[in-house]
Amino acid sequence: MIIDRIEEQEKYYKLLPEIEQAFSFVAEASDLDPGTYDLENGMFATITEGETQKIERIRLESHRKYIDFQYCISGGERMCWSHIQELNLVDQDIENDNYYYEGNAVSMSIRPGMFYIMFPSDGHKTKCHREYPKSFKKVVIKIPVKSWKDKS
Repeated sequence: MIIDRIEEQEKYYKLLPEIEQAFSFVAEASDLDPGTYDLENGMFATITEGETQKIERIRLESHRKYIDFQYCISGGERMCWSHIQELNLVDQDIENDNYYYEGNAVSMSIRPGMFYIMFPSDGHKTKCHREYPKSFKKVVIKIPVKSWKDKS
């Protein structure tokens, strides 16, 4: 997992071939309506707005085909993370690339201008809150795992 502020983006350009394109999309995302947007190189972005849910109601998940690049445009959320080796797989939706887990995770507050990147080994839950709901607008960009593996 990577978590950082958008001002630090250049540090990550060499990490993934498509990361610079993802950051370029994020720069324009605040003016876009919620929905799904096709990008180049097999990537796509989803912009969502809404209210966070109680942290206990969201399941930890991971993905094997895509790396999640998530950016908070406005509002905020709580995000939880744990390495999948520390979790118990309880369900899977292979067709939609979702693997669900139970176990302990650390949580972090995500505010506007922050991004995080989740790799296949990163169990995560997003759009959560502990005490009170928060409004949010965010973008999630799916980067095919192939581009990451080709880099090594």
